[in-house]
Amino acid sequence: HNDLILYCRLRIFYLIKNVRKQIQCNEYDRIQQEITEDGDIGTILIRIKKYQAAIDFNRRNYEKLLLNISKYPELKSLSHGVVRNYAQSLHEAFEASLKNSDVGNDPPYHYVEEAER
Repeated sequence: HNDLILYCRLRIFYLIKNVRKQIQCNEYDRIQQEITEDGDIGTILIRIKKYQAAIDFNRRNYEKLLLNISKYPELKSLSHGVVRNYAQSLHEAFEASLKNSDVGNDPPYHYVEEAER
C-alpha cells in the first residue's frame, strides 16, 4: 500500500507542475515552490528505491538552487534540505549497490566520488 501511495503522491506533484506552467506568478515564488516540490519528489524517488532517478533529480534540483541563489539570496534557506536530499540519494544508492554487488567485485565508488564533489 505504501508504494501505491508514494506513486500517487508522485503523480500529483507532476500534475501540479503542469498546472503551474499555465499560471502566471511571481518568479521568486515559482522557483521556491519548484525547489521545495522537487525536494519532495526526490525523497519519494528514494523511498521507492529508484536511486538513479533520485540522484539525477536531486542533482538537477541542487543545480537549480545554485543558479538562482545569487539572484534570490532568500533561497539559501532551502539549501540544507536540497543538499541533504542529494547526499541521501547518493548514500542510499551506494548502500543498495553494496548489498547487491557480487563477492569480489568492487562496489560502485563513483557514488562516493560524486558525493565528495
